[in-house]
Amino acid sequence: MKSHILSFVLFLALSAASFGQAYAQTTFTSKPGGGKWTDASTWTVTGTTTGQTVPTDPTIARGKETNEVIVINSAVVLNQDYAVTGPDGMLTINAGGSLVQDVAGRTLSFGSQSGPDKMRLVTNGVLNVSSLNFYKADADINAPLEAACSITLANQSSLIIDSSVNIDGNLILLQGNNSVESGNLDGAGQVFIDGCVMTQGNGRGLVKDLFGNNLQVCIKGQGSDCGTTGIQGLTCNEFALEEVAQNACAAPLPVQLVSFAARPQEGRVLLSWATASELRSAAFTVERSADGRQFEPVATVEAAGSSNTLRTYSSLDARPLPGLNYYRLRQTDTDGTWSLSRILTVNMQGNAAAPAALEVYGTAALLNVDLQTAGVCQAIRVLDNMGRVLRTEQMPAGLTGSINRQLTLDRSVPGGVYIVQALTSQGMVSKRVMLTN
Repeated sequence: MKSHILSFVLFLALSAASFGQAYAQTTFTSKPGGGKWTDASTWTVTGTTTGQTVPTDPTIARGKETNEVIVINSAVVLNQDYAVTGPDGMLTINAGGSLVQDVAGRTLSFGSQSGPDKMRLVTNGVLNVSSLNFYKADADINAPLEAACSITLANQSSLIIDSSVNIDGNLILLQGNNSVESGNLDGAGQVFIDGCVMTQGNGRGLVKDLFGNNLQVCIKGQGSDCGTTGIQGLTCNEFALEEVAQNACAAPLPVQLVSFAARPQEGRVLLSWATASELRSAAFTVERSADGRQFEPVATVEAAGSSNTLRTYSSLDARPLPGLNYYRLRQTDTDGTWSLSRILTVNMQGNAAAPAALEVYGTAALLNVDLQTAGVCQAIRVLDNMGRVLRTEQMPAGLTGSINRQLTLDRSVPGGVYIVQALTSQGMVSKRVMLTN
């Protein structure tokens, strides 16, 4: 993981070297078909381009801030590291767009040494990379975000979260006055940290007021050195848990949700889900949103109460919104406690199905698989780096659209590189991921 820190150090050095220089602004907007970050065919270029066809490779920026505006409206694959710098530099992922790394280890860095902190990242579509580094930079997260290694906040950086953020490693704080909060009063923002909150020293003041009161936070504290190489004095700050107002790890609902799917069906949306076990469960509420932030209930389904066998449920949204619809499940227990599922999307623009896409996150022991397919998903399987099949799970008949599935592996399975494959009626979708224990 040394490369993540070296990228951050280089990013700071480039920012410092550019103080006082003049900037030209170039805007890169992804074309409908999407593509690789480094392919000219992915982008429409406007502004001062000087013949440039792709965003600048930070390793050849030669000490200059790029001041590039990146707008992603489609599926883009990040196949190099990138730094968002300059007075106007910004990355926006719009609804229907996504930015996903091609291999483990890709890093995005945001911010400039000069000037005040400012908004550098806005997501209304999926973002999945290994590391995110913010220096005097803010982010507005309105769609699922996955950092397979770490997120680093430095010098007055802020994350405003109205969706879910999953950090498979650590949240690292450098310098002061950083914050992580929800911009939504209904507590829709969620942060799951598999590692811990790391600071240079273990003082209470280093994490004071870090998390907003309306943000759901889970700090698992599992051992991880991801993102720490090259930074002196980092330690897990034991006071971070005291700053959590809503502990998403505490008292989980006694419902094991193993799948959740949503797909268009003759102008309507069919939602289906399954549980492996339930204890004192009262109801499931299907909630829908037009923007991924403000949700409203569209249906309530009575739960089984208590069960130790597989239970399946379904609900039909007869009047989905035109364009992109966001769905989630609210699971409610008999004592009123509740939790929220992952968010799924369904595009009702002409009933067009999104291209097949596969996202995988979690640990080697417990995988979360998100699949978007117009075909029927028949099975999901997990292979090791040598191609040996570790687990195959057959899917219920007719499962299609936007699908979320949890897979458990033997706890003895070590961390490392794994291959997850979804077998569908339209072919196989494959994803290579780095997983920790």
